[in-house]
Amino acid sequence: MATTVTDIYEYPLKSAQGNRLKRAEIGLAGLVNDRKLAVIDNGNKIITGREFPEMVRISSEIRNGTLLLRAPELEDITIELNSCHTYVTAILFGKKVVGTVLKSDASQWISSALNGNFKLIYLVDDSGPLKGNGSETRDFSTKYVDSSPVHLINLKTLAYLNSKLRDKVRPENFRPNIVLYGDEPFEEDYWTEININGCTLKVQGLTERCVFTTINPKTALKNSDIEPLATLARIRRSNNQAITFGIDLLPVSEGSIKIGDKAVIRSTIENG
Repeated sequence: MATTVTDIYEYPLKSAQGNRLKRAEIGLAGLVNDRKLAVIDNGNKIITGREFPEMVRISSEIRNGTLLLRAPELEDITIELNSCHTYVTAILFGKKVVGTVLKSDASQWISSALNGNFKLIYLVDDSGPLKGNGSETRDFSTKYVDSSPVHLINLKTLAYLNSKLRDKVRPENFRPNIVLYGDEPFEEDYWTEININGCTLKVQGLTERCVFTTINPKTALKNSDIEPLATLARIRRSNNQAITFGIDLLPVSEGSIKIGDKAVIRSTIENG
């Protein structure tokens, strides 16, 4: 079965605004510039948009070793990433991750943007070995990701969810890397492997959802009815399922993908 890539997103700074791409390079650790930076607090804990929704109004871009950050009511800032040499161990959902601390003006800028006391860290090298589930031998904790290097959603599933919602949501609410236009809602629950333009990604599992989906990606305001999470929970729980939307992917071969590419899918449904 084949479906079409409709959107590609990267998020250089974890929990910040996504960048829509026409094409992307995918390495074994995921999209090249995806989740390469994170914000840490005084206890070296990585903070996310769950606790600080205003992060979604910060934009980040990496160009030729330089980070560009923008936020409402602040002057843009550019930071040379290769000038960072102070290493720190940070905590992301209970696991240890390593990064280098960006220079002090970057910390001052992000602290002003989030009205607190924070630092920015950068993942200099994500080329190390990765471990997935089952027989895989790679560990994707080398990037600042929640559950897997690449996240995918199906527009047919989103359309079904929106049919149950008063206030419609967009792909950005779910922060995907890859958006596909599939044949049926929730068919991705049964996919096992995806190949896009020679880049092969194995399905690690379904993506569990949290309150971050209720944050408007443009305004940073939380939906007062806890939507779309509340409706998604009702849909899933009616079938005795966990509250999931989309799938987690682990690249097993490198490649380049672009909008309009066909994705060849392997599914447990096809295999009976």
